[in-house]
Amino acid sequence: MKKTNLIEGVNLSSSSSNTRYGKREDTALIVLDKNSVISGKFTSNKFQAAPVKIAKKHLKIRKRKQKTAFIINAGNANAGTGEQGKEDVKTCCEEVAKLLNIEEKNVIPFSTGIIGEYLETKKHIEALKKAEKKLNPFNWNKVSKSILTTDTKPKLISKEIQIGNKKILIKGFAKGSGMIRPDFATLLSFVFLDAKVNESLLANIHKTVLQESFESITVDGDTSPNDSSVLVATGRSGKQVLKNSKELSELTDKLKEIYKSLALKIINDAEGSSKQILVKVTMAQTKKVAKSIAFNIAESLLVKTAFYGNDPNWGRILAAIGRTQGVKSVSKVDIALNNTPLIKHGNRDQKYTELKAKKAAKAKLINILVNLNDGEESFSVLTSDLTKEYVSINSDYKS
Repeated sequence: MKKTNLIEGVNLSSSSSNTRYGKREDTALIVLDKNSVISGKFTSNKFQAAPVKIAKKHLKIRKRKQKTAFIINAGNANAGTGEQGKEDVKTCCEEVAKLLNIEEKNVIPFSTGIIGEYLETKKHIEALKKAEKKLNPFNWNKVSKSILTTDTKPKLISKEIQIGNKKILIKGFAKGSGMIRPDFATLLSFVFLDAKVNESLLANIHKTVLQESFESITVDGDTSPNDSSVLVATGRSGKQVLKNSKELSELTDKLKEIYKSLALKIINDAEGSSKQILVKVTMAQTKKVAKSIAFNIAESLLVKTAFYGNDPNWGRILAAIGRTQGVKSVSKVDIALNNTPLIKHGNRDQKYTELKAKKAAKAKLINILVNLNDGEESFSVLTSDLTKEYVSINSDYKS
């Protein structure tokens, strides 16, 4: 990897704990130089894993003038493990703090995997010690692979952008393929940039980019107790991004592209999926109604299984619209499938033919366009079909 493709101030590595995945690397260590700015967003689920609780606490009290470490383990969510789960996380944080000569509160933990099992702490600490010896700025691909669970491929992105007269590098990776219906982010997501951005501004940027990416995807309607998204600005490029500036707008737009790309990679790798489905609801009275309809369609098991079977079952789509809170009538609704008309004003379109509709339903990328003809608001959700393979994966997950 060329030096120009590196984020200065970020060193990372991975190792194997030799637990759930055998010799496969499943433990990652990321070390940030001092003065790095961090924004963290976490699961809205009231059932929160031990590492999430501690990560939220440590991010609030960490010392900016020290290095900060992220520790990540895959295979064990450390959720539903009570006080023992918290103690296990604290032990890992303490050991890493000693390794790096920093305070425990500067170690931020993340976990993903099986719920309800205790962490094999000693093995993970040994893995973190091995990872610490291999820290360097080049290990992006290895680390992005080490955090995977049921994913079939890593989700890694790198982009150099021009902001004003300075080049800024953005790199990030994510994991997630099931239990995806986050209200803020995906299972785990880490994005880094070398611009200088203050804490409140970075938090606002993070919130904005999540709304149009990870908050607009769903695989199965379930939100994990471990969902975490982190955005880091190291400031090492020297480019300062200020509030209400042209540079802020440009950076936000570029980060939206990065996050949307990661969200798309997650849907492309959704558990057992064979198709992507984009649901776009337009001309709604309110954004809230548009969003509710889009998610009702995207999360309908009947809609998802119909498309798995190449069935253009528009009745299921219309039914999902009709049961949405805030919808008083479907008499104005138009629906098209990959530009093929299905519904006009709540009834079968006169141009509808079963042959054309079935052909549209066979596509690997399905676009469902719903026009409510009732206002000016719109919302889009990206999802996948529901296959026999999804059922197989999730009925046999722990074995």
